[in-house]
Amino acid sequence: MRQDSTYTVFCIVLLMTMLLGACAASSLLDNMALAPEVLGIAPEVLGERTALQRLSMRWPDGERSMETVVEIADGKLNLVALAFGMRLASLEYDGKTVNETRRTPMAPPGKRMVNDLLLVAAPLEDLRRALPEGWTVQESGIRYQASEALRRELVQDGVTQVVIDYFSGSPWRGRVTVEHRALGYQLILDSHEL
Repeated sequence: MRQDSTYTVFCIVLLMTMLLGACAASSLLDNMALAPEVLGIAPEVLGERTALQRLSMRWPDGERSMETVVEIADGKLNLVALAFGMRLASLEYDGKTVNETRRTPMAPPGKRMVNDLLLVAAPLEDLRRALPEGWTVQESGIRYQASEALRRELVQDGVTQVVIDYFSGSPWRGRVTVEHRALGYQLILDSHEL
């Protein structure tokens, strides 16, 4: 009898821990939704391509990982987010609107995912034209350990808000890190173009 009650208490504690973790992740995702509207960058400026990405998102209290498949063709950007083989979300972006099908709240909001991808992958001049008033972007070479990397910094009214580092020089190959200082999270993208 005592063993059954111990097991019940263990299950309740485990369930509460999972719910609190989900609430913390949900709170972060709600904060991430406070981003500006999706950037108006035409998908075709990214070039027709298909890429696989392993995406890790870190914030002060946790970390989430997922795989994404990005396809850009016929003037549209399609993105499918997966975790453990389960589809979390499907997105379609035509340069103006994001159509989203979400199967779980554990993926970032669709507009945030599209904006992050555009911040990383859009050509510099296209990104400059699309940024809201008060925002600027610049690129520079940086030294990382024994090699060179490319850094893109997005600045709002004189304050650096987003720092993107390209370790292979390309948004579609190798590792890219994105640090969202204002929103308090970091993305690590490991990409492979098909």
